[in-house]
Amino acid sequence: MTDDEDIKDKIGNGTSNISIHEQKEQITKLFNSWSELVKMPTIGLFPAFSQEFRSYSQDLLGLGQTLLNAQTNLSDYWKQMNMAYLQATKEVSERAPKQLRSKEDFDEYRKITINAFEDAFTGLFNSKEFSVAYGKVSSDLLDLFKQMQKFAEKNLKVLNLPTRDEMDEILKDIHDMKRTIRDIKRSGYKQ
Repeated sequence: MTDDEDIKDKIGNGTSNISIHEQKEQITKLFNSWSELVKMPTIGLFPAFSQEFRSYSQDLLGLGQTLLNAQTNLSDYWKQMNMAYLQATKEVSERAPKQLRSKEDFDEYRKITINAFEDAFTGLFNSKEFSVAYGKVSSDLLDLFKQMQKFAEKNLKVLNLPTRDEMDEILKDIHDMKRTIRDIKRSGYKQ
């Protein structure tokens, strides 16, 4: 086994004992169990609550799936970052002076370290695999933000507080009213 394969093996084995597929299956089973519970006959106010419960459980399932995808993609992202770091430190240890006795030795060590890390991370950042991993992580984080915002908006409606969309509409109306008043004043209207 080469040094790079040994490093990849060490990094890859420490992440999780349960595969992503198994985690998704467990989440789906849990959601299906909740759905069966909600379908049971109810009396009183519980049917109304159960309708909201279905909506919340679907939102939570979506949030869980997004978090699972983000975890998977972040794992790949950090694997690549760690591989670049390990590659750079390996190069530094191979090329650096074994003993640092003079100022020139320290300067040489510093130059080797800077060049090794610059080469390793420039290569990483220019690679297609890193671009794909970074894009997936960014997309997952945006999806997570959207779902959290949707969740917050739903809770604001329950509390009879204005949602972001309603506040945006009110601010737009205020802006339009200010513009109308300014136009009236410019046209020479006197009170």
